[in-house]
Amino acid sequence: MIHADIDNTFGSWRAAARNFAAAGVPPEQIIWDAQVQGGLFGSAKGAQKGAGGLSVPPEFVKLAEAVACFDDPGRWSLLYRILFRLLNENRNLMHIEPDADVRAARVMANAVGRDVHKFHAFVRFRRVETDDKEIFVAWHEPRHFTVERAVPFFARRFGTMNFSILTPKGCAHWDTKELSFSGPANRSMAPGEDETEEFWLLYYRSIFNPFRLKVKAMKKELPVRHWTTLPEAVLIPELIRNAKG
Repeated sequence: MIHADIDNTFGSWRAAARNFAAAGVPPEQIIWDAQVQGGLFGSAKGAQKGAGGLSVPPEFVKLAEAVACFDDPGRWSLLYRILFRLLNENRNLMHIEPDADVRAARVMANAVGRDVHKFHAFVRFRRVETDDKEIFVAWHEPRHFTVERAVPFFARRFGTMNFSILTPKGCAHWDTKELSFSGPANRSMAPGEDETEEFWLLYYRSIFNPFRLKVKAMKKELPVRHWTTLPEAVLIPELIRNAKG
């Protein structure tokens, strides 16, 4: 067996996977270990010849980039199995929807897409004053590794605002010119309330419609796990009680 020690990123997996595939290493001979930060190939450094000549459908690359964000260590072996089969079994594999590997990858990609959507919807910034500038900081708890996929949206939307988004799966920082990323954070590193809290509470009360309340649907769109990160969520139990009363 070959142990592939990679960083927990798509780029690191891609570099190793291309080399393994070029050398014809079958999926069942590779154990993917994304816990070790270091060399890409572990005991398989010799499997590098010819890696530049591989060609795969663009749709696989797009799918793989999304699947790489899914929080499951098994995603790396799944992606390599699909890659190996594309190169050696069927170039049209991506179009065979009943295929178990393709179907599993699409399920992962869809979950990542939903996580990005919730990232965009549930981030709330709080203002932090420093000696020389104003910074807005948010705490969010994504289910998957979606920080780098989700945060460019905020850089485009709040381009003139210095901000940081802290998460347990990595952090993002925007200085109005450049987007950078850093390691995971914990909740204690995020600021508490600021003067915008009252705005969110007032706004949420104004848009809440008790006659259209469907608790199960609301919890599906706004999972309970996100309530602790949203200032307006403190009102939800009260509004539900009042609507039922």
